[in-house]
Amino acid sequence: MRLLKKLTLLAAVLLTLPVSAQVVVHSAGQSITFEQPVRLDAVLAPLVRSADIYWPAAALYDTNVPEAEQLRSETLTLLQELQQSAKPEVQQVLLQLASRIADWRLARRLPFVIDYDLARINLAANPLLPAGDYILQLPRRPDTVVLIGAIRGGIISHAHTPATAVNDYLQRAKLQSADTNLVQLLQADGRLVQVPLSGASTIYQEAQPGAALFVPFRSSLFSRDYQRLNQLLVELMQYRVAV
Repeated sequence: MRLLKKLTLLAAVLLTLPVSAQVVVHSAGQSITFEQPVRLDAVLAPLVRSADIYWPAAALYDTNVPEAEQLRSETLTLLQELQQSAKPEVQQVLLQLASRIADWRLARRLPFVIDYDLARINLAANPLLPAGDYILQLPRRPDTVVLIGAIRGGIISHAHTPATAVNDYLQRAKLQSADTNLVQLLQADGRLVQVPLSGASTIYQEAQPGAALFVPFRSSLFSRDYQRLNQLLVELMQYRVAV
């Protein structure tokens, strides 16, 4: 009876203990811990040491995203299945995609602008970060655009060129099985832009430095597998932490 009372008392004490409210931020190889929820400007203050930051690509990611790992697993499974019946050229690309995607660091990009000066003067641009584990990216201006999908190599980096249309990046890299009627452009600032490249709806669209461009595989009337793969890859690349 005494033992039961002690266990009950211990359980009550444990329930009243405060839950950890730590905010842990990883950036440029270092980790900073705050013991309670913290404003964005306080996170940025010790890390903003350079005027070379390319603010459009600055981003804060939440690492607690089990759905991203589930999405990766589903994508890798489908890539493996499609390799069994693909033509040699496509089979090689599917294999390369699987290899690279397996190494991606995945997290959820938080939907607000990262700007230190703005955060210091505008409360709306200075959100309170709740307890959690975060990745903060404060990159220099990137000099490449990443191509993903139905292109030679599966995932490649192409030198960024100012005043260059999205379509120009595809000409040498796309596969014959690529569907370039509509490509998806994930700009460095996190915006996902649909870019039609054929017919009357064709538009001129430039890519920001550090953008990722998804080139879909052509799907078949007899199989929806590649259509599903395209959907998965577009979703997954939005969880990709740029490095």
